[in-house]
Parts: sequence; C-alpha cells; structure tokens
Amino acid sequence: MEEQPQIENSIIEEKYKKPNGETAYRRYQKGKVLGKGGFAKCYEVTSIESKKVLAAKIIAKSTLKTGRTKAKLITEIKLHKSLHHQHIVQFEDVFEDNENVYILLELCQNQTLNELLKRRRRITPIEVQCYLKQLIGALKYIHSHRVLHRDLKLGNLFINDKMELKLGDFGLATKLDYDGQRRLTICGTPNYIAPEILDERDWDIHYQADIWSVGENPHSRLQMLRTTYNKISQCQFNFPDHIQISENAKNLISRILVLDPSKRLTLDEILSHPFMTSNPIPKTTHISQLLSPPNAAWLSQYSQAAMFSSQAVLLNSKPIQPELVSVKTSGQIPKTNDLFSTRLKMSQAERIKTLTEGINYLKENQQTQKKQDLNLENNNQPQFSKENEVTYVIKCCDYQSKYGIGYVLSNNNCGILFNDATKIIQCNKQQFNYIDKQNLIQDYQYDNYPSDLDKKVNLLQKFTLYLGVDENNTNSEISQVFVDKFLKTRNALLLKLSNGVIQANFIDKSVIVIQSNQSIVFVNEKGEKSSHTQEQIKDNDKIQRRYNYVQQLRSGCQ
Repeated sequence: MEEQPQIENSIIEEKYKKPNGETAYRRYQKGKVLGKGGFAKCYEVTSIESKKVLAAKIIAKSTLKTGRTKAKLITEIKLHKSLHHQHIVQFEDVFEDNENVYILLELCQNQTLNELLKRRRRITPIEVQCYLKQLIGALKYIHSHRVLHRDLKLGNLFINDKMELKLGDFGLATKLDYDGQRRLTICGTPNYIAPEILDERDWDIHYQADIWSVGENPHSRLQMLRTTYNKISQCQFNFPDHIQISENAKNLISRILVLDPSKRLTLDEILSHPFMTSNPIPKTTHISQLLSPPNAAWLSQYSQAAMFSSQAVLLNSKPIQPELVSVKTSGQIPKTNDLFSTRLKMSQAERIKTLTEGINYLKENQQTQKKQDLNLENNNQPQFSKENEVTYVIKCCDYQSKYGIGYVLSNNNCGILFNDATKIIQCNKQQFNYIDKQNLIQDYQYDNYPSDLDKKVNLLQKFTLYLGVDENNTNSEISQVFVDKFLKTRNALLLKLSNGVIQANFIDKSVIVIQSNQSIVFVNEKGEKSSHTQEQIKDNDKIQRRYNYVQQLRSGCQ
C-alpha cells in the first residue's frame, strides 16, 4: 500500500565551540529533497538563526564502511572547501553527528543544465556560448590550482537564481601534486570519460581529460557499457542528420573530441575559436530561457544571425528531435503574450521542473478558505459573476521528490501534476480527468478506468484527503481546468493553468491571479481577496508592482 503523502520536517543541529569554550548549536530546518546519489541525499535547508537557505549534502556514516570511501569523502571536502570562484558552487560548511556527515553548499535555485535541456530539448548557439564561457572560466580556475574535476556532465552544472552557471559535485575530483603528474584511476560517468582514461597508452596529458567532457556526448545512454567505452576509445561520433548545426560549431566539437589529448584544443583555444568570437556573448541568460527559447529582442542585442540560426549541440548532450504534439484545449485560444504560448506547448511536452516549493499562504485550513470566499462576496470591489468566476489554485502540496505536486482549485477540485508530465484532476465523487504528456484529456469513472492508472488514481484519492478537500462540495460537471506548468523565481511561484490563468504566489504570502482578459484577483497577506481591472490597480502600488513583475516574466517568454 502506498505511504501517506507527508512533508519531511526535521531539524539538523550543528554542535560547535564558542571562543570562550562554551558549547553552542546552529540549527537548520530540513526541507525538500533536491537530489539523490549513490552515497548521499541532497536537501534544501534553512538556517533557523540567519534564515539563509542552503543545500545540504547528507552522507550516512553507515555508507562509509571502508577506508577508501572515507578517504574519498575527505578529499572531496578538502578540495571543494579550498575553491572560491564565481562559477563554482560555494562550499559553506561541514559538520557531523553520530549518524551523518553534513556538507552545506550554496543553493542553486534553478537546478542544472540537465533539467534545462530536458525542458527545452535544444538551446540556441548564443546560450551555448554563454554557458560554455562560464564553464571554461571555472575549469581554468580549478586547473590553475592543479585540480581535475573528472566528472563533468550536465547534471553537475548548476544554475543559480542570477542565472549564473556553477560547477559542482567534486566527489570524483583529485588534486595533482605537481604539473605533469598522471592519475590513472578509471572514474567518471561512462558517457563522458575521456579516451586516455580508458587507454593503456602512455599519454602525458591530464587536464585535457576535463576538456574532452566539455564536448558533445555522442554516445547513447541505452548502449552497453563496453560498447560505449569502445566508441570512446576509437573516438567514434557523428552529427545528427536531422539537425542543422553551424560549421563553426561542428569544427569546435571535432577539435575537442580528439583522441590524442596533446592535439585537443586547450581552454584558451576554445575561447578564441570562431564559434566563440563571432558575436558578443551575454554575461548570463535570461530567467525566461529556463522555459523557452530567447525572444527576438534579447537575441538582437548579441547577433542578428542568431535569431535565425539552427539550434546547436551543447556540452555533452545528444539533442532530441522536438515532438509536435496535438493539444486538446477547453476551447480557449491563448493570446500571443501568454507566458506559455501555443508554440511553447507544442515544443515542450515535459513539465517544467524549476519550482519545487509549495504556496505558503495556502497552508491555511478549509475554514479559512470559506471565510475568504465570503469576503469576496461582500467586497465592494468589482466582482466576477458566478458563472464567470476565475478558477485558480488555493492550496498546494509539494511532493515532487517522489510523485509530483498536488493542489486544490478554487472550484474545490483536487489535482496532481506528476513528475512524468501527466496530470490528473478530480471532477466529482464519480469522475476524474487524466491528461497525458501531450495534454490530451481523457474522462474516466472511478469504477471504470485502465489498470495502468491504478497508482495515480490511488495517489489522487490520498492527496484529496491530505489537502482537506470537501468531497460533498465538488462540482457536478466535469472540469477541464488543471495546472499545466510552473516556474520559480527568487520572489514568486508562477503557475500556469489550462484556462489561461497566470497565478503568482509571492514570498510575502500575497497572490495575484491574472486572467486571459487581464482581469485581476488579488489576495493579500491576510488572505483577503478582491477583484480589479487593470485601470483600478494603477492607484494601488502594491498590486501594480506585482502585476508588473509578472508581466516582465511573461514578456521574456514571448
């Protein structure tokens, strides 16, 4: 039987000595799971004293059974602690208790390039240049300190809230005692290992192994390990026929993926290659590009040609041909300035995963929500008629570490946005809708649905109970409104619903709901709800600033 959804809520304590010898404690609130590895779990944690939010890599001492694993962890801590660079994840602290070792690191809110490429499928040449330049800056720094990373891959390239690239995970890194020393250990992720690490020939180059991993990953993850190693050893790769790649990009990749490391491009040579010098390179990308390609205005700042250039292969990732999917809607045609346009829907079948926090103000109980609804009815502000009342999210539960995000709509329907990009929404006691990865909606009865949906239906029922949905107050009619996408910024959680609503939940617990006709519902920090037109909010600085913030993000995604 599936376990009941619950949110981890435990305290981590760091014991330390004050200068006067007294014992003191630093305490951290453990939050959501950020990732899992072979020996560690990574959580978001918040310092109870300073309120600073960090990432905590937690290694159970029970996994450190051999001297080798202990020495490996000590090396990782020692190396990472010694590195300080704009494009390297900042090491904050390390401590231990009886059960675990805790490594505190800078939190990168926007996940990794791996998640970005899963959403975007491919990225533009200017974005490639931007990320590549930042990565090379990090590599030049660690190589100057005789450090080899030895596990460069998209999953270890993080993006912070300023859209800066950060090199992380030094679990396989090593430091040379002197320039020219060789490390013969075979380590790293198979698809990214340089051929000289696998080869028995007496190569004298060492830093070039990291440079190999900067190039494209030409080897399918579905291949057998031996086949992958053979192709790497023979330097076998090709460019996909169905994707147009510039000659400069092909030349750069071909000169990085060279069997003899002494003939491989150096980091400085990569920076001076025509692919990197044909136009100005932005310092960072725009936050909207976590979701969709750069707009024309942004691209025009750097290269007119880039607006029409083909999308390139980047950094270790074999591109995937975008799927054109049919989209079943409720009859509404999205406006061209919608945050997630029809074009974006057709090129991105996968769920956006950049936001993992729930909506804080929506932790209030069901009685509070009923009072808020009463406030709306009695409010003197312009109101929506009952039949045209906006549907938006009133409660949310973040369980993305295992299943996805559960939520309750203002029409009292409960739904889940699953990690596999599918959705399910309760209609009433008898019916639910299932939305597949192509956003095709299918209606089912609870007593008659495909058996492969058993787990998801079971989870819907559990989330319905967990979020306190009043099943006696659900709609009698089938609703096709569901949460389709979401995005996290430093200031807010943005939700895009299938009815065209854009909802922003700010860190101060206020909420703004913008309909496709630009009518606005605002919920203040106390949960008091009011309705407005665009003209009316011009005299309300609080609402206007929040509205402008949402519009800025929307315009960046056009």
